Amino acid sequence: MTGRERLLAAMRGDPVDRVPIWLREGFDLYDEPPDQDDFKDGWKHDQVYRDLCEYVEPSIDYFVPWNIGALNRFLMIPPRSIVSSGEYRTDGTLISEGHIRCRGRDLPFRTEWKRHNNNGWMTVHPVRSLDDLHAVAEIPFELDTRAIDRAVESYDVAVRLAGDRGVPLFSISSPIVIISGLMDLELFLELSYTEKPYFHELLREITERQLQVLRYALGKGRFDTVMNIGGSEQCTPPLMAPEAFDEYVVPYETPFVDECRRHGIPVNIHCHGKVKHALECMADMGVDSTDPVEPPPAGDLDFREAREVSRGEVTLRGNLEYNEFTHLDPARMRARVKELLSDGNRRIILAASAGPNTSVSRRVADNYRAFVDAALEFGS
Repeated sequence: MTGRERLLAAMRGDPVDRVPIWLREGFDLYDEPPDQDDFKDGWKHDQVYRDLCEYVEPSIDYFVPWNIGALNRFLMIPPRSIVSSGEYRTDGTLISEGHIRCRGRDLPFRTEWKRHNNNGWMTVHPVRSLDDLHAVAEIPFELDTRAIDRAVESYDVAVRLAGDRGVPLFSISSPIVIISGLMDLELFLELSYTEKPYFHELLREITERQLQVLRYALGKGRFDTVMNIGGSEQCTPPLMAPEAFDEYVVPYETPFVDECRRHGIPVNIHCHGKVKHALECMADMGVDSTDPVEPPPAGDLDFREAREVSRGEVTLRGNLEYNEFTHLDPARMRARVKELLSDGNRRIILAASAGPNTSVSRRVADNYRAFVDAALEFGS
């Protein structure tokens, strides 16, 4: 089978020649490497990483990203309401600043990246009170069809890069994340409890905005792709009770699943945390796959339990924590992969919970080699 055939068969629950091997972010080997002096990705020129990529490249399967545009995490307000103040560097840190204009005032935000680390963190959030949230929510939504038209052109690029090795994939955020993206975690958790009616009002509005974008984008042609819904882990333990997934996720993500089903597009839900209850919900929603299905202690179930909970109806992408790559030795990594595949390779895409966002150590590289070798040996 080709990588493309293997991934799609795994997501449908069909037989595969061997388990698909997905290395997640940090391993976009289908594309040209970044410049050596790239502030965020220059680490990808480290020799340990380059040798690792050369070793694993023939064996891995790809999800190649493209986008449909117009889906920012600031309640999807129009871009003209989001003013960028520019970027500057200090002490090995790249800082990007801007503000949201609303009610005649500015709500500032700031994101920071460290040199040779491609994972940024928002250190100043625009919403710091319920009044700020109301102010942003008052900004009218506009369906920017020209921006969507431009974004959808990235599909053809993804098809070319994927070839027969992988599958194009576009992502949208869970509606709850489009609220939480505006504020720090503590305020979000507080308001999710004290302002439930208002949160549901916002979630209904955001879901409708996203559906307008999704319907317009998918109406432009036939897309041989997979959709990923990202970020609903805020609604799993330990951050929220298991039932929060029923309340804040299921009613608002299900319309996206249904819309994609009408277009023949498989759907994955990305969700960290203790997902035992969430996985039951996903099976009921008709989701095709989920990642990363973390084992204890970060998660709460292994592959065998996850198959039982999901009734064998959801493909599992996981079930290794990234810290296992940083702490295990290669022999133990091989044993972990053998353990994961002990019940066969049906409805499994073997993956870690995350990929590297900065330079990898020799131990990490050796464990990735052991991971891939064991998958080829035990996954057929």
